[in-house]
Amino acid sequence: MRRAVAIALLAACGRSDPARLDASAASDAAPVAVSAASLSAELNAICAAEDARDSAAVGEAQRRKADVAVRRRAARALARIADGPALVDLGAALSDEDPEVVSWAAYGLGFACKGREDAHVRALAARAVSLPVDAATPRVDLREAIARAIGRCGGVRAETQLAAWVGDDGRWAGPASLALGDLAARKSGLEAATLATLLQSAEKGRPEALFAFARLDKIDEAFAARLLPAARAVAAGPVQDARVFAVRALARAGEGAAVDLAKIAADQAAPNAERAEAARGLARLGDAGHAAAASALDRVLPRGGDALGILRLGGDDFGVALALLTSVGAPTKASRASLMAAARLTAPGDATPASLARRLATLRCAASAALSEGAFDSKWLRECDAAGTVAWERARLSQLVLRPLVAERRNAWLALTQSHNTVIAEAALEAIDAHPELAEAARKALAAALMDARAGVVAVAAERLQAHPERALVLSAKERKRGLDPTSPAPGTSPDRDLDPAVGQALAQALGRPLPESAIETRAALLDAAVALRLASARGFAEAQCKDSNVTLRDRAQKALRALGDAATLCSRPSTGAAAGERCAPRGGAMTLETDAGTLKIVFDPELAPVTSSRIIDLAKAGFYKGIVVHRVVVGFVAQLGDPGGDGYGGADRSLRCETSPVPFGPLDVGMALAGRDTGSSQLFVTLARLPHLDGDYARIGHAEGDWAALAEGDVVREVRVTE
Repeated sequence: MRRAVAIALLAACGRSDPARLDASAASDAAPVAVSAASLSAELNAICAAEDARDSAAVGEAQRRKADVAVRRRAARALARIADGPALVDLGAALSDEDPEVVSWAAYGLGFACKGREDAHVRALAARAVSLPVDAATPRVDLREAIARAIGRCGGVRAETQLAAWVGDDGRWAGPASLALGDLAARKSGLEAATLATLLQSAEKGRPEALFAFARLDKIDEAFAARLLPAARAVAAGPVQDARVFAVRALARAGEGAAVDLAKIAADQAAPNAERAEAARGLARLGDAGHAAAASALDRVLPRGGDALGILRLGGDDFGVALALLTSVGAPTKASRASLMAAARLTAPGDATPASLARRLATLRCAASAALSEGAFDSKWLRECDAAGTVAWERARLSQLVLRPLVAERRNAWLALTQSHNTVIAEAALEAIDAHPELAEAARKALAAALMDARAGVVAVAAERLQAHPERALVLSAKERKRGLDPTSPAPGTSPDRDLDPAVGQALAQALGRPLPESAIETRAALLDAAVALRLASARGFAEAQCKDSNVTLRDRAQKALRALGDAATLCSRPSTGAAAGERCAPRGGAMTLETDAGTLKIVFDPELAPVTSSRIIDLAKAGFYKGIVVHRVVVGFVAQLGDPGGDGYGGADRSLRCETSPVPFGPLDVGMALAGRDTGSSQLFVTLARLPHLDGDYARIGHAEGDWAALAEGDVVREVRVTE
């Protein structure tokens, strides 16, 4: 979740008032009376087994218990463990009469489908046939749980089954449409017949049928021609959470959608998530999209001395305006006036709140960057904000990287790699990927970054080395000596190269420095870099990670050892003992945050994520979140906080087991940010729209209240209050 998405980039592991089973649904599985103490002890034992990832500790007696609460907890634990033995038991749990047990069983089978795709799809489809027409469901739609599990498995059988359900246009159509969106992203496309079936469903007004189109990078012109009117009709229909799928689909429907998206982006009565998606979508539509973005920007920006308009930029309008600025592209005769107006935004009066001043500076610098057209030291950029701020440095860097980084541009880039603004230093290092001309300057910057005290800077440098190991190589001593000898033959096309000594020494020292348990992403990046460069200490570091309690690190270590020629060592789960029972007891509560954007609140869902909820409540009570910076906001997508370093690479000292679930992410749901399985720590994200592609991959831990869409990157949590 750290980047967009990139974001959705590394992770894999409802509502705050979830409905329980109604009386008719629970009548066939009524709990047997047992003592409260006995039931609590049994539930805690299952939760402890889940936290320890020990499927053997979830016995057959618990899986077949007459008390439905125990069966549900057992199915949940097995779904989250999802190892070989657990999958056998989950297959049996599919036949349970309780919808919640079946939902967890389906989720677990879909989560661990790799290598078993056809068998799991057959089992899930068979269970779907036997569901009663009026099957009641708990907080997650049982049909959606089964369909999404099939979509996770993928393959021809899965696509055929899901497309058939969409074509039937019954109760399975909506869930199957979402599942096809999952499948489309996994296989980078769908069959033409499947797309035609989805379009037919969309033309009947089903917004879920449009989700898959928003997950595709390319759409055939013939399908795009049909997609445009279908998405346009749904976008103009009644407001509902799923209507945002139509806005996302419009961005894939060709240049003819530019006017529609501009209208949505500029409409202050439209939901903020839809406006944001429309603003971003315009960037995909070429010149027509750029022109439409400029037109919408002109309607969003305040005119003249409109004080109220300026104040709106301190709230929800800010994110939309920023997204439009990034969609305008290179200035044209038509867009220059709008860009110049944005570059001159100022607040009325002298007592401007710091949060509003920061937002206006961000907009000014974004507009100034567009007006600079690659000139990194233009008058526009010099005047958009004070030198050294994040907004100023980000705009400067954006123009530097548009041209080769040589001479003065190289020196300016080097300075940014050492910025005190961590996110800027990291972004500057990432520019190495597209600028091989940096050569020695890149090696110098990478060596310095590996010695940096900031875990995120170290991780980004290591990621560059893993992606481009050749950038860290120099001519070998033998080749240099030969070059100085006039009697030596001319060098060949592939001279011998060695690892740059400064880079090698810095990487070796980085491997030896202690890192907090939660710095999993940094350790994994260092491991990959050491292997890519065949560092002498790579094997020892890999062997140490092979014994780590975290499954993500063990998996990376296993791959590293294989790459180093060790096919025998197995990185199995170490014996860690059972988790403390009191951590598993559901513990309700809420966290109220006083931020630069106003008062915001998180209400935890302890039944769904008891361990994570307890962790966050304890951290909040200890003052961890006071003073924390909101380090990531993607308007219309998520707002994220909880990293003391403010760049998304850090957290509290300890990592958490994933408490993922089949419960969907809707607007203002709260999840735990991850960088791989069981890597959560303290970073939370709040969803700003219906986001099906997050379902099942992140722990949903509660629901948020307040205007989270008004947050911007850099906002600070000033005070925190906890109620239990």
